[in-house]
Amino acid sequence: MDKRRILRSQTIKEAAIITAIVSLLSKIVGYVRDMLTAKYFGTSPQMDAFEVALIIPNMILGIFASGMQTIIVRMYTEKKGQGNDKGKIFVSQLFFIYSVILFFITLLLVIFSPVFVKIVASGLTSDRFAYASAFVKMLAVFGFLNIMTGFFTGVFQAEKQFLYPAVAGLVANFVIPITLLLLAPKIGIYSRVLGQDLFGLVYFFLLFSFLYFRWKFFRQYDVKEIDWAGFKEFTNLMIPAMVVSGMSVLYQIVDKTVASYLPYGAIASLSYAQTVYLIPYSLIGVSLTTAVYPTLSSHVVSKNNEEYERLFKKAFYVLVFIMIPFTVYFSVWARPIVRVLFERGAFNESSALLTTSNVLMYSLGLLGITLADLFRRAFFTYKDTKTPMFISWVSVGLNLVLDIVLAKIMGAPGIALATTIVTYISLVQYILYSINRHYFDSKYLRNLLLELFKAFFVGALMAILAYLSLRFIPIKAHALTVFLRSIGLGIILFIIYVGIGKLVRSEIFDIAFSYAFGFLKTTLKRFRR
Repeated sequence: MDKRRILRSQTIKEAAIITAIVSLLSKIVGYVRDMLTAKYFGTSPQMDAFEVALIIPNMILGIFASGMQTIIVRMYTEKKGQGNDKGKIFVSQLFFIYSVILFFITLLLVIFSPVFVKIVASGLTSDRFAYASAFVKMLAVFGFLNIMTGFFTGVFQAEKQFLYPAVAGLVANFVIPITLLLLAPKIGIYSRVLGQDLFGLVYFFLLFSFLYFRWKFFRQYDVKEIDWAGFKEFTNLMIPAMVVSGMSVLYQIVDKTVASYLPYGAIASLSYAQTVYLIPYSLIGVSLTTAVYPTLSSHVVSKNNEEYERLFKKAFYVLVFIMIPFTVYFSVWARPIVRVLFERGAFNESSALLTTSNVLMYSLGLLGITLADLFRRAFFTYKDTKTPMFISWVSVGLNLVLDIVLAKIMGAPGIALATTIVTYISLVQYILYSINRHYFDSKYLRNLLLELFKAFFVGALMAILAYLSLRFIPIKAHALTVFLRSIGLGIILFIIYVGIGKLVRSEIFDIAFSYAFGFLKTTLKRFRR
C-alpha cells in the first residue's frame, strides 16, 4: 500500500471504507454523548427546548453547508482544470464573500431568536420557550461554523481526500461528551449547549489549518479581481442544492412543530429515535454515496456513460444488500436496541417505550432514504439541482399533511411514520424523473428494480425470523447480555439472509459478494507486502 498516496487522496473503495470506519468511531463517541445526554436530561422540558434550539441555526445557517459542500466539488474541479492557483483563489474568494454575508445573517438570528422559536415550535410555552430562545442565541455561532466546515469538506472531497476531514470530525466529536462529564453536574443543560459550540470551533480550526498550512489555501484572495461570473454560477447552482439539503432540516422542523403540541417528551424521544435509526444510514449510506459522487461527476464530465451506469449500479446493489438487514434489525429489534443504548438514569422505561415506537417507524424508511440520496447525487452530477428541489418541496408538503393526520391518530410514532412514507414517495419521484430527464433509460432502471424486489422478498423472510427470535432476547436482563444475544442472533440471521439471496439468484448478492471478496483479497495482498 502506498501510504503517501493514501494521505494525499483515496480511491472509491478506500474512501468508502475510511469514511465508514471513522464514522463508526464517531458514532461510538456520539453514542457516549447521547448516553450522557439521556442520563443527565432524559426527556425533560429543557431537553425539548434544546432540540428545538439546535434545529434553528441548522435551518437558517445549516442549509448553506450541504449546498456549498455539494456544488464546490464540481466548481472547484472545473476551476482547478484551468490552473491550480485559479481553483485555490476561487475557493478563497467564495470563503471571503460568504463569511461576510453569513456573519450578518448570524447576527439577525441572535437578535430575533424568540421570533424564530415561535415560528419553528409554536406549541412551546413558558419555560420551554424561554430556554429555547436563550439556547438559539448561544448556538448561532455553531451554525456559522457548521457552514464553513461543510464548505471545507467539499474542497477536500474535490481533491478526493476523505481521510483528514473524517479524522478531524472524530477528534471534534470528543468535545461534547467531555464537556458534559466536566460541566453537566455544575451548569446543567447549558453544558450541552456549550459543548455543541466547542465542537463546531474545534472542527472548523482543524479543517482550516490543514487547508491553509498544507495545501496553501486562503493565501490569495485577489479581492480587486473577484471572479463574479464564477460566483454567480456557484450561487445559482447552490441555491437549489441548498433548498434540497435544507429539506431534511425542514422535515425535522415540521416534525418538531407538530410534536410541540403533544405532551412533553415527544420532541426529545423523536430526536433519540433519529439518532438510533440514522446509524446505518450515516455509516454505510452516506459513506458510500459520498465516495462515489466525485467519480460519478468525473464520468459525466468525460461523457463516459458506460462507466457511469456501471458504478451507479454497483453502488445501488451494495446499498440494497446492506440496508435491508439493517431495516429488519432496527424495525423488529427496536426495543432491545433502545434498551442497550439509552435506558438508564433519567431515561426511564416510559421514555424507552415511546422512543422504541419512534425507532420502529423511522427504521422502515432506512432503505428509501439511502437510495433517494444516491439518486439525488446522480442528479447533481448533471448539474440538475432544480429537479431535486422540486421533489423536496413536494415531500415537505406531504410530510406536513401526514404529520398532522398521523400525530392525531398515533402521537409521536405517527410523525416518524409520516417521514418514512414520504421518503419512499421521494424515491419514486427520483426514479420517474431520472427516466424523464434521460439520465437513465427505462430498461436499465427496470433491471435495478427487479433485483430490488428479489431482495425485498428475502428481507421479508428475514423479518419473520427476526420477529420469532425476539423470545431469545431477554429485555429485562443486563444491557450487556441483551447486546451479546442480539449480536449472535444477528449474525445467524445475516447468514440465512445471504443463503436465501443466493438461492433466488439475485444479482445484488452476487455483486455484493464479488465486491467483498475482491476487497478482502486486495487487503490480504497488501498486508503480505
